[in-house]
Amino acid sequence: MTRLVSRLFVGVAAVVTLCFGAPQTLAQENYTVHGLSRDALEHHIDAELGERQFDTMPRWHGGVCVDIHGIQDQFASTVFDHLQSVGKSLGLQVSRNCKDPRLFVFFTDQSDALAAKIEQLNPTLFVGLDTSNVFHENKVRATPDELREFLRPRAVRWLTSSAMRIADDAPPLVMPGSVGNIYATQGYASFLSNEQTRRDIQIVLIIVDINRLNNEPWGMLNELLSVVAFAGPHLWTGYDGSSLLRFTELPVLQGPTGPMTPYDKSLLRALYALPEGYSRSDAVDWMADNFPAASRSR
Repeated sequence: MTRLVSRLFVGVAAVVTLCFGAPQTLAQENYTVHGLSRDALEHHIDAELGERQFDTMPRWHGGVCVDIHGIQDQFASTVFDHLQSVGKSLGLQVSRNCKDPRLFVFFTDQSDALAAKIEQLNPTLFVGLDTSNVFHENKVRATPDELREFLRPRAVRWLTSSAMRIADDAPPLVMPGSVGNIYATQGYASFLSNEQTRRDIQIVLIIVDINRLNNEPWGMLNELLSVVAFAGPHLWTGYDGSSLLRFTELPVLQGPTGPMTPYDKSLLRALYALPEGYSRSDAVDWMADNFPAASRSR
């Protein structure tokens, strides 16, 4: 991890209150079935995952190093084991206690203060931060809506950073232009390098407020955290009712939320099966084509 990111997370970890919640009893949720049209499906895929400035669909590539703070190790191990299992099903190598953590999960009873501290340390919320030592992408800034959603009280909140890479994992070609640097974007081969670029998730940071979890079993919480960790969705209000993400919109997460829904499973599978080199709009279309019909209802 770069020196900048290392310093930042040392500061963030220092303000986390170390605390944990006891597992709750398992319960079952009754689902109301409703249909999701093709247009609605495309809208939700694009709104939840589409990169707003670079016409791409970010995702993890290769290994994911996990760092968990704020709960006893026996609970942290259950969180990690579940993340590792879901990541493996998507073709990712997920590890812990490694030197370059990129997926951070903070459990705290002071989530509002922690979010405010992160925003103070990095007002861009890592949007556009590239952790490479040889290339730093700083042109993307968090929008007022993104800042407002991150600072708004909620039981589970997160932020995601992504950066461009080419086939050999190097940063893409950058060319000077009349209005600043021009970045090779996914879906367009550079005429000099003849390489398709992609957008890799660089950081996902998840904050869980244990005092705002009501009757949520660990197993179900781990399912929700896995969706957030590997989809890297935008933090907003308006998730489809077919997704576990809808439970994150309120200040209190009212459990039991239930297992990962068919919609969530299909979203992750389609995202990680997506061929390289697709633009944002083409990626949305491809993912919608590869969504099983049964996954559009819950």
